[in-house]
Amino acid sequence: MTITITHLEGPLKDEVQTFGDDVDAVVFGRDREVAQVVYPPEYDIVGRRHFELRRTKAGDYTVELFGTRYVNINGKPADNAPVKSGSIFRLGGKSGPSFKVEIGAPAAADLPVTGKQEVMPTIDERIRRYVAYAGSAVAIALVGVIGYVVFLHSTFAQQIEIARAEAAAQSKTRFSEATLQMLEAAVYAVVKTEDGVEESKGTAWAFAPHALATNAHVTEAIKGHEDEFTLKGSDGKTYTIKNVISHPGYLAFKSFKTKLGTTRWGEFTPLDLINEYDVGIIEIEETETLPVLLKFASEEELEKLTPGTPVASIGFPVEGLAGGDTAASAPGTLHFGHISSLTDVFMVRAEPEHRLLIQHSVPVTGGASGSPLIDTSGKVIGLVNGGNTTVFKDTEDSVGAKVRLPSAALINFAQRVDLLEDLKDGKADEALAADETYWQERGKEFDDYFDVAVNEFKGVTKKRYQVGEGELVETESGELDAGKVDSFKLESKSYDFDVEPGKVYGFIADAESGVPIGINVKNKATSKFVRDAKDPRQTSELELAPTAWITVTEPTTLEVIVWSLVTRPAKYELFAYEWPTPKTAPSSDAGS
Repeated sequence: MTITITHLEGPLKDEVQTFGDDVDAVVFGRDREVAQVVYPPEYDIVGRRHFELRRTKAGDYTVELFGTRYVNINGKPADNAPVKSGSIFRLGGKSGPSFKVEIGAPAAADLPVTGKQEVMPTIDERIRRYVAYAGSAVAIALVGVIGYVVFLHSTFAQQIEIARAEAAAQSKTRFSEATLQMLEAAVYAVVKTEDGVEESKGTAWAFAPHALATNAHVTEAIKGHEDEFTLKGSDGKTYTIKNVISHPGYLAFKSFKTKLGTTRWGEFTPLDLINEYDVGIIEIEETETLPVLLKFASEEELEKLTPGTPVASIGFPVEGLAGGDTAASAPGTLHFGHISSLTDVFMVRAEPEHRLLIQHSVPVTGGASGSPLIDTSGKVIGLVNGGNTTVFKDTEDSVGAKVRLPSAALINFAQRVDLLEDLKDGKADEALAADETYWQERGKEFDDYFDVAVNEFKGVTKKRYQVGEGELVETESGELDAGKVDSFKLESKSYDFDVEPGKVYGFIADAESGVPIGINVKNKATSKFVRDAKDPRQTSELELAPTAWITVTEPTTLEVIVWSLVTRPAKYELFAYEWPTPKTAPSSDAGS
């Protein structure tokens, strides 16, 4: 068997080297003592001993890496798979040398040609097959074959567990040693120092010389306390944090989702969703440079992701684990798994461009927040940001604290990496505006908190004032926007409303953005705050649907004020209702 190296780019361009059956390994590098493919001594993008092509007993050639040297084959990091004839290699990086490897046929032997072989299904195919079988079992249950289904459920459940265990054991073989070493070198612990004690609080990873990625809930914790946090690399080196940036969608969706849910027997329950857009950036001083950077998967690659895709992650989990006291000085923890499902922000089926949530089986717990989730190419496809947990009350804590334990279901979550790319490129606000339109449309499939609140508002009025059906007489809409601020700012807007005796007036506002707002009412002539005597609340409260009731003994112009303490825009609608009071019912005066 011969192997031919045709140099395409670099100092050896246009040279052709051929090695025969007597050469079992071809070493590439600058060290003339050991390398067969020798680059000039000053060409330091190539290592002294960069890598070797080694022939296996089966006659294939595989890549043997030396340390963390960069070797790319056909656009992907080198792995342990046999090298195909015609493959294009590149060493050191984008500006490094490239060459084509052509592998000749083995020398003829006095043996018959190998016969056709049965194709072994991959682990991904086996997992999909078991899941399909399990689905078939459910279908059988629906037509009444109960006993057989119990047997099938038991059998297939065992097969799925076997497949999962096999996946965990075999996933590592999908990732080259170079990829895993690169991953480890690019990851940093987010460390908080309090009273001289270091605690690991999260994970970040480098994607630019002076910038790292993590979760928004990590950057929000750092914001305003940058001097208390540092970054610690796998080599123990510490970096100072200069600035943090959170994705604007993190707080926006966190507020919006509180308005949507399900209603049963008049009781509204918010949707139980993972926090989306949980993506942030940590910036370090430009005098410091991060040595190893991870690359993002392309938009096309992200939209082609499917359940069953092998993934890996490394981070600094500490919650509920031994060694928490020394975690800030510990190496990152490497885990493998598969993509379980791909959904939109509401955790339901969606077109590929809206599948921003990656559900996966990589184990996570507190401290792993922000860890990179990579595919077998070594590119980042997502940022780990949470998982399903079982919550227990801490019986030893007098204030009733709770303890979270990871769920055995191993359905955990990551944010798709293109959210980070938007934030990096300054396009997050623009992209979010389009996403919010999608929220509104998709949100129509769920119950809205305000619809429940209006029914309760009308019911309270009927009971409290003994009135009949009311009439909606006026609506106003607006937005409370404090602009770019780092802390809460009081914003308000006012509306005049003329009222008269003999009627009950009610006001209710819909916090459309999910940012709680309040309603205050003043007598415009005196600027005094007023509230009906039958309304037990004498001060305004911040709510998703704040209310106020007023009756008067003489014609009055009211000033209705919608207000909030905001850090981001709060859209709202204000609704004014009126009810004629029964003649037998005593009037209620407005009180301060």
